[in-house]
Amino acid sequence: MHPAQTRFTLEATPAAVPAVRQWISAEVRGWGVSLDEDLCWRLELVVSELVTNAVLHAGGWLTVSIALEHDLLLVEVHDGSTTTPRPRATGPCDETGRGLVLVAALCLIHGSELAASGKRCWAVLPLRSHAENTDATPDSDALCDSARWTVTPVGAQLLARLLAPEEATASPRCAQQGESDLVG
Repeated sequence: MHPAQTRFTLEATPAAVPAVRQWISAEVRGWGVSLDEDLCWRLELVVSELVTNAVLHAGGWLTVSIALEHDLLLVEVHDGSTTTPRPRATGPCDETGRGLVLVAALCLIHGSELAASGKRCWAVLPLRSHAENTDATPDSDALCDSARWTVTPVGAQLLARLLAPEEATASPRCAQQGESDLVG
C-alpha cells in the first residue's frame, strides 16, 4: 500500500468541525481504504476532537492533514496557538474537557508539540487490529521506551516522522496508551 496524504486549511469556526469530519472520511475512502462503521466512527470522532480543540482554544486558521502510512492513519491539526493541550479533571456535569481522554482511548498513540507558528496535534489510528498484523516482526534495534512499546521498523519510521517534524521547535509531548505494541 503506497502512502497517501492530503491537507487543507480552513477558518477555525464551529462550522469547521462537521465539514472536516465529512471530508476526512470521504478522503480516506477515496484512497480505496475500506472504512467499517467502527473505524469510520473512531476516525471522525478523533478528527472532531482535535479540530474542536483548535476552534475553542486557538481560533484563526487551522490546517488539517491526513496520511495513510503502512496501515496507519495519521491525523494532524496545526493551529496558531502555542498552548499545548493537557487533559484536565472534569466533573459529571461538565460539558467540555473530555476530548483528550477520548482521543487517547480511540488511538494507538497521540501527541502535540510546538511548531514554527503555533502547534501541531496528531493522532494515529490503525486500520487493522494488532492481531491482524501477523506479518510484522519487531526489530530489537528500533525500540522506543522498551518497557512500554515494541516498535517494528515501519513503526520506528512513523515515530521518527511524528516526533521530529521539520517545523517542530520544541520537545514533543507523546501520549502513550497502556502497555501496547505499535505495529506497522
